[in-house]
Amino acid sequence: MSPDPLSPVPRFLAPLAERARRGEVLLSRDADPRDPPPTPDPMRRSAVLVHIAGTALEDAQLVLEERGHALRSQPGQFSLPGGGQDPDDRDAVHTALREAHEETGLDPAGVRVLGAFAPIPMPWRGHRVTPVLSWSPAVPELGVQDPIEVERVVWAALTGPGSLTDPAHRARGLLDGVGVGPVFALPRDAFVWGFTAMLLDTVLAGLGLEPVPGTAPAREIPAERRR
Repeated sequence: MSPDPLSPVPRFLAPLAERARRGEVLLSRDADPRDPPPTPDPMRRSAVLVHIAGTALEDAQLVLEERGHALRSQPGQFSLPGGGQDPDDRDAVHTALREAHEETGLDPAGVRVLGAFAPIPMPWRGHRVTPVLSWSPAVPELGVQDPIEVERVVWAALTGPGSLTDPAHRARGLLDGVGVGPVFALPRDAFVWGFTAMLLDTVLAGLGLEPVPGTAPAREIPAERRR
């Protein structure tokens, strides 16, 4: 079911949608001291799609993907659909929708784009990433389009058992004993950490949901998710 462009955004999503419409900052962070020094080359523009499906918090879900295990960059890690801007892309929204379609089969005509947040500079990785927010009333049928790029597609519930806000699946991440921010140890071995987990944590806060608390248990990043 495609969203009616004239229909109101669900109440639970409205505040976050308004921030995206205004192009506000969703996430700002400092470089990790373990990251390589900034490159003098211009930063590459990228975009990720924060796609939420559902008409209420009780049934809302967010799409994630497990990166292909043969990729040179961050194989086996979980991320939002997205990637680098192509020369023919009109803007960050075009990039995010194109990449989501290529990776998961998401039909751009079946979603409603609510806005794009301010680009997030990541000079230590040579990227500037724009999070794009989209919505659909129902969960679209998605699947792996290129098994080299994507291992599997996963839907993460926002609330309830096994969700992003389930205390049993939230922790503070440690990489060799050093804190690396929030992590989500979701069902089916969907372990989310790093930049993606930070984005998700901020999205939850923007929806009025509690981010991962500082009192959450600490957990080492599994070896298979830190490559």
